[in-house]
Formats: sequence, C-alpha cells, structure tokens
Amino acid sequence: MKRFLLGLLMALAAFPLGRAAAPAETGRPPVVVISLDAFRWDYIATHPAETPRLRQLIKEGVTARGLIPVFPSQTFTNHYSMVTGLYPAHHGIIGNGFFDAARGEVFNYRLPTAVRDGSWFGGEPIWVTAGQQGKTSGVSFWVGSEAEIRGRRPTHWRPFSTTVTFEERLEELAGWLRLPAAERPAIILFYLDDTNTAGHYFGPGSAEVAAAIQLLDRRVGHLLDRATAEGVALNLIVVSDHGMAPTDGQAQTTILDEIIDLRTVQIDFDGPLAGLRPHDGDAAALVRKLAVLPPQYHVYRDTELPARWHVTPGPRVPAVWIVPDAGWRIQQRSRFLSTRDSRLKGDHGYDSADPTMHGLFIAHGPAFRTGLTIDAIESIHVYNLLCAAAGLTPAPNDGDDRLVRAVLAPR
Repeated sequence: MKRFLLGLLMALAAFPLGRAAAPAETGRPPVVVISLDAFRWDYIATHPAETPRLRQLIKEGVTARGLIPVFPSQTFTNHYSMVTGLYPAHHGIIGNGFFDAARGEVFNYRLPTAVRDGSWFGGEPIWVTAGQQGKTSGVSFWVGSEAEIRGRRPTHWRPFSTTVTFEERLEELAGWLRLPAAERPAIILFYLDDTNTAGHYFGPGSAEVAAAIQLLDRRVGHLLDRATAEGVALNLIVVSDHGMAPTDGQAQTTILDEIIDLRTVQIDFDGPLAGLRPHDGDAAALVRKLAVLPPQYHVYRDTELPARWHVTPGPRVPAVWIVPDAGWRIQQRSRFLSTRDSRLKGDHGYDSADPTMHGLFIAHGPAFRTGLTIDAIESIHVYNLLCAAAGLTPAPNDGDDRLVRAVLAPR
C-alpha cells in the first residue's frame, strides 16, 4: 500500500497544481500554425490572382477581418504573445531589441546568445504546455523555440538559419507527419518571412510584395499537398504577426539628434518608435524637451502609456516613449546613415489599433467551422485556440476563450 501511494504521489507531482494532464489521443489531427510575417490582413482581397490557395482556405474555413497585434507591432513581441497568450509586459519580450535595467544587459533578436537564453523568456509557450501534458511538438523557426524555457524545448526544432531552404524545412515537416500517430507532434509551428522583407524594402503596395504574396500562397499550398500525400489531415491556422505601413525612409524620418542632446539619454530602441532613459532620471524634463517634435509624434512617460497597449513600468520598459503615427520614424543619425533604414519603403511597430498593422487569420480543418468570417480579433487569444484545437489545458494567460467559441466547430 505504501509503495502504491508513493507511486501515485510521484505521478501527480509530474504536473503543476491546477493543471490537468490531457489524455493521450492518437485520432486528433495535428494543429499546424503557419506564420506569414507582415502579411497584412487585406493582402488576399487586394491580390486575388496571387492567392488561390489562401482564398480556398477562407472559403472552406474561418477568417477574421484582421488579427490585431499586441503593442508594439513587432516580430518577436507578437510571435511570442501568440504562443503564450501573454502581453509583452508579462512575458518579457517587449520588442525586437530592448534593455533590461535589472540585468544591465541588452536583448537583440540578431544575437544567438540572446535568443537561445531562456532567462529572457517568461510565460509558457505552447510547446512547453504540450510537453508538460505528454504531447510532442515540432517547431520550424518560431520565436523562443531555440531557448530552454521552464526546463523544456520543443520535441523537434532547429536553430534559425537563412541558409536552410523552404524545401528542406518542408521535408522536415513531412518527416514529423510520417511519425506514428502516438509520436506525431500535436502542435507544429512554421514561419515564413518573404512578405516582411519585400514590404520593408519596396513597400506594401509594390510589385515585389505581390510576388512575395504569390510565393507564400504557393508554399502554403505545397505544405497542404504534402500533408495530403502523407495521408494526414491537418487543423491548419494561418496567421501573421503584424501588417505593414507605407513609409518613406527619407521624408518621414525625424532625426533624434536634432531634437535633444544624445549624450543626455540612453536610447533603448529607435525607428518606428523610440524608448529613452534620461541619464539624470528626470523623465518629465525630457518629455518637455521632446514637445517640439512634429504632430505625427506622440510622447509618453512609462506611467502614462495608453492602457490598451498593456505596457506597464518595469526594468525592460524605458521611462520615455516616442510613438509616431504609422509610416513615420524617429532615429538617431548614426543608425539612420549606416543602415538600410534610410531606404525603407514600409515599416511596422506602430499603434496596434492602426489597420495597417493588422495581420491575417485563417483556420481550416475538421476542428473548425466552415464558411465563416468574424470581426477583427486580438492575437492575444490565439494561444487558447491552439490549446483547444490540440486538446491541451492552457496555462494561465491574458487571453480568453472568445476565439475558441467563434472558431471551433461544435463537437
């Protein structure tokens, strides 16, 4: 009897209190999430000839009139929010680059040492949720997947590399789908960035973006065709992390050096928005100096940011923020002259409420309703939908079940 009780206690300890382990299921189709970076919500409507496969998914599934990103509308921030259900102030990745005053360190998305350090990443990404509940995951280039978070990594993953081709990644995914049902990933995350690169360099209305849209439509089709060839049904969710606003890197950029003495501040980030820390600690005085900015620029102290952005003071949040209108930029001269930024024709990172920042949402497969269009919805609710579709109990998060109720088919 003592031995039985000891075994029972050890089994219960494998799961956190209040979190039920989902039963092993072999008949549920895998949930595959494809993120099309910076694929704006209206691209399919404005490019019907380039998007036959995506339009077919919409016809047979569910789409939204926009996926509203968290603020700031940047890649790392939003990809990690979608898989944790947390606002950036709660999961810690407040942008593509930022400074942590408590650590005295800078996070930069281009540094492998940063993106592979799990101590930067808070919350519970869905691959950790799956692992804790006895299910496997496969992740192909998703934010956070290179780091060990809460002692876990995805079951299958690889470091991000621009030299790995789509064809190689598709073969890897097909290998996951060929696994026996009990070993096949319950959740698969797949990332493609072509519309982001084209949008930055050529602008969202360019022929180059149209070509990138067509390429991604074909790649989504290749993935679906490969799943069919492997005899595996999918519950597919297509999203994008944010949209893209047209800009002119020269005419719509204000040089920060012309407004304040840069020797008096630490610049945590600049570009589509800026975060500043005055060396003397006088945030109010800095705000007064920035009052000369043109009307397209809005200046806030960290304690006065709009509540709808869900950004609260903390060691990673600079004391003063400059948030331009969509398409405008604020940058220090040295970076403006030495980078691609002076040539930008499109950008993101702006107020999430601006429609140019809204992304794509499509759900297609046996778990979802058919022929339905819903109103624009916040991306913070995506994590709960992924969990529901994969048969997982979600970790505590900032979202709710509104997307689950709207999208899942009655069982």
